[in-house]
Amino acid sequence: MADQGERCVAFQRALRRRQAARVVETPVGEALFEDALPLVYDLNLIAVSPGLSASAAELAAEADRVQGSAGLGHRKLAIDEDPLAIAVAPGFRELGWDQQPLVVMPHRGGGREVGTTAVEEVSRAELEPAWAAGIRAGGLKGDVVRQLVEAKSVTERAADVRFFATRAAGEVASYCELYSRDGIAQIEAVMTLPAHRRRGLASAVVVRALQESRAAGNELTFLVAEEADWPKELYRKLGFEIEGRIWAFSRKLPALEPL
Repeated sequence: MADQGERCVAFQRALRRRQAARVVETPVGEALFEDALPLVYDLNLIAVSPGLSASAAELAAEADRVQGSAGLGHRKLAIDEDPLAIAVAPGFRELGWDQQPLVVMPHRGGGREVGTTAVEEVSRAELEPAWAAGIRAGGLKGDVVRQLVEAKSVTERAADVRFFATRAAGEVASYCELYSRDGIAQIEAVMTLPAHRRRGLASAVVVRALQESRAAGNELTFLVAEEADWPKELYRKLGFEIEGRIWAFSRKLPALEPL
């Protein structure tokens, strides 16, 4: 049986494919599209085939061909294997692409105790204003915000999705999402709005999602975090451990609004 890290990566790979409204086979992998939301990079990318041998230049050329023909204003590749990603990373840097290594963190048990009584399960509609506020806090605006909010509904066709949040003065202050399918669950999109940070709210919503995942019968729950950012240390304190990486390589085209 595959180890937990491999199972988490396989879950992510399958989720990406189910999210796609359109799939195009290419020599380097599956090109996934959501044509109604072209500004959402995560829904418009090429999932590079496991075991592929290719250079950064070859991968970039295929992205230009396939994503360019679709009229996208960006290029994005997802690579789920460390050896290929590490091999092509220098080439992508030379080509001016951004790279984002992400750590895969299954829950191993234990972790510090966190109170969750203030966390409640909420609907997607209740969270939409907080999503938009959180996205704007990251410096994005205009149609990008609208499309990112609309993209939340896409995952609901690919998995069972639940939302958990805390409130302050009646408004959502912190939230996360829980995606489940076939006994595996992913905690995703953890966010605390700027005015409510450093109060332990993110820990509370993550632990509540973990509790609900277990109660639903999922045998494995994981999350994904940026390797270079601090939240992975918070997740370690909650009992999540790094077991593998996945990589994103992307480039925004000139004169287009960044995402």
